Amino acid sequence: MEEFELDNCIDIQFKYEFESCLGDTEGSHYIQDIKASIVRCDENVDEPLLIGQSKIKILLLEQAMNDDYSIYDVFDTYDYTMRIGRMIYNFDHDCIAPDLYMKLFGKKDMLNSNICIFERLEILPEYRGLGIGAKFIKDKYINFSSSCGLIVMQPFPLQLEDQQPQLMKEFDRRMNYALMEQDERKATKSLKDFYKSTGFVSVSGYKDLMFLRPGFRNRRLEAIDMSEESFMIKIKNRVTKRI
Repeated sequence: MEEFELDNCIDIQFKYEFESCLGDTEGSHYIQDIKASIVRCDENVDEPLLIGQSKIKILLLEQAMNDDYSIYDVFDTYDYTMRIGRMIYNFDHDCIAPDLYMKLFGKKDMLNSNICIFERLEILPEYRGLGIGAKFIKDKYINFSSSCGLIVMQPFPLQLEDQQPQLMKEFDRRMNYALMEQDERKATKSLKDFYKSTGFVSVSGYKDLMFLRPGFRNRRLEAIDMSEESFMIKIKNRVTKRI
């Protein structure tokens, strides 16, 4: 378990990376597969310490349409993106499902046709409850919301995924999935409550999904305090309680 000292400033950084390559046009060329690392970089550690990670996919549907590339084939690049696509997209007309669009946007226009799929977010146990997850979501929104017209996710408790111990990496082992809530209903509700607190919304008829709408005011997202001071206050409160 990580120890925190009151005297030291804890520096948390979010790092994003993705790759692109030359070659024949295929669905993967229209998907930015972005890996995010949440790292601790401060005077207590010799090198950046990985404390969390996330995966994001931005489907560049605007460009695919301009290139006359099949939107269906873009979604079909990965099983995960196709699963989301089948729930939210009308492939016959290459658009968001009309009833979903009306419930999310009404008569307003999306910023563009690109869709961001927020795939997963993992934070090590000792760093949970410090507001890092909420800050990451806001940072992600600040950096990528202008690139997409809709952000969608399917909240699912990662501890309920089929884990194969022999294939688990060190980070996975440190996540201590076995100690997390194993009741699917309770775990899912807790997860949805967290994302709701950061500004994600649910839509009737799409109960398995949650959404963010770039271009629309989001008071819960706006309320997330990105300052270092707010983070350090939580650290000090935790240390004080331990003492």
